[in-house]
Amino acid sequence: MPVSITHLDHDLYLIDGHMHGEPERLACYLFDTPERVLVECGPSVSLENLFAALDELGIDDVATLAVTHVHLDHAGGAGHFARRFPRARIAVHTAGARHLADPSRLWSSACRVWGEDHMEALWGPMEPITEERLMVVDEGDRIPLGKRRSIEVMATPGHAKHHVVYLEEESGGAFVGDAVGIAFPHGHLVQPVTPPPDFDPDLVTTQLRRIAARRPAFLGFAHYGPDRHPLPALAQAEARLREWVEWVASAAAGSPAQLADSMRAWVLDGYRAEGYAEDVIEQYDRNTFWPMQAAGIIRWMEGTGAIG
Repeated sequence: MPVSITHLDHDLYLIDGHMHGEPERLACYLFDTPERVLVECGPSVSLENLFAALDELGIDDVATLAVTHVHLDHAGGAGHFARRFPRARIAVHTAGARHLADPSRLWSSACRVWGEDHMEALWGPMEPITEERLMVVDEGDRIPLGKRRSIEVMATPGHAKHHVVYLEEESGGAFVGDAVGIAFPHGHLVQPVTPPPDFDPDLVTTQLRRIAARRPAFLGFAHYGPDRHPLPALAQAEARLREWVEWVASAAAGSPAQLADSMRAWVLDGYRAEGYAEDVIEQYDRNTFWPMQAAGIIRWMEGTGAIG
């Protein structure tokens, strides 16, 4: 069982969830405080890696699992986590709570994206969470850490309606889920994440600026790890997002598959032109489902009347 734990601060740990059996694909953040809080758990298919890391740290009790949103790569294993840690409450935005209480609609939606035959292998099953175990949160709410410390909730729709960012003052961390994008270690490259059905680039841009205004010490990306140069990363995220939307608007003709292939080629060629190493480019390519990225932008354009 792969176990990878990084000590980020005196009571803050990064746990590699080894999602899909690969390192540096899903970051879970543990506050080992009097009231322990874990940010993200990932899908059920990789939960044993997380549990092994918690065992190694001697963690047998968690007060709160705080998910940034209910997409399966962040919260798919929340029901199993709740069963393993019976005291834990699951913090989730008010717009996502019903999907954790009854995952059937979320599961059906994911099946349309990934294909029903692949769901179990990719993500594993979801288990419902009873309503009394849910901590339904929204803008300005706080999750206790104990000893008068807490995590602040910032509602950040744009990637998804049910997305939140978690801010913690003592560490200076902004745990951003997918609100900013993906930024794998060693590459200093921030890439947008633009899935249907909720993606809205105007809202994403608003959230990027709101996060920047809080002047965090670092961005805790779910994919993957802390970026300690948050303002340049946020500026890069905004610029790339604008470029992606403009490109799709100019290239929207053709089938969805053709658009996804063309988008992939354009993005990766752009990274090469910027001088990124091939191993960095390959990591982003391997961790991007291009049909979903193109589809999210197209759906937003259709909803705004930009295309018919």
